[in-house]
This record gives sequence, structure tokens and C-alpha cells, in this order.
Amino acid sequence: MDKNLLRKNIENVPEAGSTQPIWGYSQSRERRSERQFSGHVRFLHGAQAERLRGELADVVGELLDWAAKQQSADHSAEGGAAT
Repeated sequence: MDKNLLRKNIENVPEAGSTQPIWGYSQSRERRSERQFSGHVRFLHGAQAERLRGELADVVGELLDWAAKQQSADHSAEGGAAT
């Protein structure tokens, strides 16, 4: 997936109105500062919704592949250190 295209799509999202619900997430971490994320829920329909669902599925797939590789690398490092 072209990351510049995804970034362009995110930047072109219109400002959320006051009637749209807001979501938020905070992550406390031991070794680094806390991370906080928030945003507005935007409901889409039709072709635009299908396109964004496809892009989201691609990104989630890439993240799952990355996470599996990270976990595999972590297990390999642990196995190597034990011998």
C-alpha cells in the first residue's frame, strides 16, 4: 500500500462536527512516556466506505504480518540466548 496515498486520505478527512462521537486511548508505558490517541468517529456509506474498508484491511494485514515477524524474532533471540 502506498503510504503517501493513505496519508493524503487521512489529511483530506473533513473536520468532525460537534455531534460526532469522540474516541480516545491512553497507553501507559514503563520505560517511555505515556502515549495518547484520540479522534472522531465518521460514518461513511457507499463506494467511499468500501474503499476505506479495503485500505484498512490492507493496513491491518501489514500490521499483523509485522507483529508475527517481531514475535518470531523475539522467540529466536530468546532461544539463542538460552543455549
